[in-house]
Amino acid sequence: MALRPTIQDVLTGLKAEGHVDAEVDARARTTLEVRQKAQGASPWYVKALSGGGAWLSAVLLLSFFACVGLWKEEVALLGLGLALAVGAVFLRRATRGPFMEQLALALCMAGVGAFLVGLGELDLGTVAISLAGVVASLVLLAVFPDVILYFLATVGVCASVGALVLEVVGGAAVDLWMLVCAAALSGLLLHESQLRRGPLGARVGPIAFALACAVPGWLLFRNWEASQEGFHYVFRFESGFLPSAYLSIALALLALWTGWRVLRELGLANDKRIWIPAVCALVLLTLMTLSTPGVLVAVLMLTLGFHRRSRVMLGLAVAFLLTFGAYYYYDLRITLLAKALALLGSGLVLLGVRQFFLRRQPAVLAEAP
Repeated sequence: MALRPTIQDVLTGLKAEGHVDAEVDARARTTLEVRQKAQGASPWYVKALSGGGAWLSAVLLLSFFACVGLWKEEVALLGLGLALAVGAVFLRRATRGPFMEQLALALCMAGVGAFLVGLGELDLGTVAISLAGVVASLVLLAVFPDVILYFLATVGVCASVGALVLEVVGGAAVDLWMLVCAAALSGLLLHESQLRRGPLGARVGPIAFALACAVPGWLLFRNWEASQEGFHYVFRFESGFLPSAYLSIALALLALWTGWRVLRELGLANDKRIWIPAVCALVLLTLMTLSTPGVLVAVLMLTLGFHRRSRVMLGLAVAFLLTFGAYYYYDLRITLLAKALALLGSGLVLLGVRQFFLRRQPAVLAEAP
């Protein structure tokens, strides 16, 4: 089954419901042809070469600045970074084309990097650099009209706030910030249609994908840090972080709320034959993965990806699920036979849940008006 309906499917449904007339196919085809000619004049490989040339041009420009000794002057480096970032914003807003767009993006990222490095050379401390990173990311998110920059700026906000709270409060605050980001990811995709019509507009998708990379990325770092001195017990505090079990319970509650919102949007919130097995499966999965909260984040991403029919989100979710599944397997302090039985049992449970929903699907479709 296709994740996204085709345009022809949408038009057929609209005609069947009486929202459009029978001649809408011809008008839609003409509009799509005009749009394709306007946006796809250059083949993809020409755009890729143009983008590569733009980034190479920016690298050569920065290497020239390095050769003349600007990297050793903190104040000059700050001024250069600020000038590059501001100039890139005006360049991106005033020009069109793959080369100029990628050149503006490369110059902008180089400018922000030079500015932050200059602050670091002045020994202002982690707090000041993190605050500057937050401000720079938010400003660029607001004024730089580029999808890639929206993604990178959101990652910059997540990383800068994480470094700030880590320095001021400790590792537990970073875990709480991660939970806030996970809740924001869920809220963005649950209310995607309304948010796209608001001030965020085209930023909704890149922000959501950035959060979908930042949250599991932090949990991967926690797993990696814990593995340096051997895996720890579930309820043991690790390097000032929250216990993994607490994170798993919080993420399970978030996944439960998200699933309920999805079922309510589909009109199935009151159907006990749907939500009771789902809740039981979530509770069982939570109890099994208390030491690996990343599994629940991957499940949350899978739910949102299926709900919004996003192949990219599904791909990220599957990749993180396999990664955290490997961490979960090697974190179990039991024999290989017991590990095999645990994995076999969890697989049978998931297959049972899948079979239930496959049998339930025809009934749901038959009951739909």
